[in-house]
Amino acid sequence: MTCDNLWQMSAMEKKIAVFVPRRTFKVPATASAFIDVNIAEPDLCADNLTLTTWTSSFVLANQLHKFNVKFGDDEHIPILELGAGTALVGLTAATLWRKKTILTDLPGIVPGLRTNVDLNPAATEAASGEIQCGALDWRKPDILELENGDQLVASKGVKASIIFAADTIYDEEHPELLSNAILTWLARTQNARAILTYALRVAYLDQVREIWTMLEEGGLEAESHGQEQANTKQWEDDDERLCEWVIWRWKTT
Repeated sequence: MTCDNLWQMSAMEKKIAVFVPRRTFKVPATASAFIDVNIAEPDLCADNLTLTTWTSSFVLANQLHKFNVKFGDDEHIPILELGAGTALVGLTAATLWRKKTILTDLPGIVPGLRTNVDLNPAATEAASGEIQCGALDWRKPDILELENGDQLVASKGVKASIIFAADTIYDEEHPELLSNAILTWLARTQNARAILTYALRVAYLDQVREIWTMLEEGGLEAESHGQEQANTKQWEDDDERLCEWVIWRWKTT
């Protein structure tokens, strides 16, 4: 199937034609217990990328049970994932933290997000049935288009308590685009957090430094960060396996 043919298909036809379950990830829920997250990884030609679960998404999903996050009572979006891809991180967070979750990516990726939500009914049940998918273009970060046609508009006060972005820095434009999206959607509360993870690829270390600068200039500070090695044969490229995670919060002064 060619990319041109795929773009002409309806969302349902895309799901039938190309979304086939490929693997199940065992993700820690505690130090000794695990949950299964089912992920479909079709060859979907969107922005010349196949829809893949990248190393840093796996690393971040495995770290979530260690993070002490807090939610308020009035957040519009408890969990928002930017550039969700196959949604491994967002689905894990919805299951572990049992909160409403919105998974976002470019329009052509949204059918894949929905397919992976449907493959994980336990995640939807944990989130009280509130896992939604939508399109959020970082070039126009103010508007989030949900699958049902509803719009969420950040400038009208809709914000997120926890924002995830995993492996979203692999282009010279990404630091500016991603930092704008985060600063647009992150709630201005003391418990709000933006959690980023990226592979420490030599080719993009300048972009990593750039997004740190942009987020700091936007009013955020790194609360904690660390590096983790993906010790699994699923990723054999040494340039992909070492990843860094960072938890950002609004500056307190």
